[in-house]
Amino acid sequence: MVIGIPASIPLILNNAPLLFVFVLVVALVNLLVTMLAGKLLKFSIEEVVLACNANIGGPTTAAALAIGKGWQPLVGPILVIGTLGYVIGNYVGSLVYSLISAL
Repeated sequence: MVIGIPASIPLILNNAPLLFVFVLVVALVNLLVTMLAGKLLKFSIEEVVLACNANIGGPTTAAALAIGKGWQPLVGPILVIGTLGYVIGNYVGSLVYSLISAL
């Protein structure tokens, strides 16, 4: 879920405040769950930050962050993991849609 760079925060707050709150809650829960999982599984902070970024912005933004921070060895893996997230997310989303439609 990406709002996008050209989004105006004041415009969003005026026209769709619940959307802003929803996106904020999703992003914060993602950050919390990713940080806790990273701590439990003993991943480095770089790996956890990139995973969190890939969850919210996709593999391309995570790769850009890795390149910008000089984490060159993590660029390839984050592109693979981010793309795998898209693949899994599409199937899970289709399954959820099918289940809800059946109700």
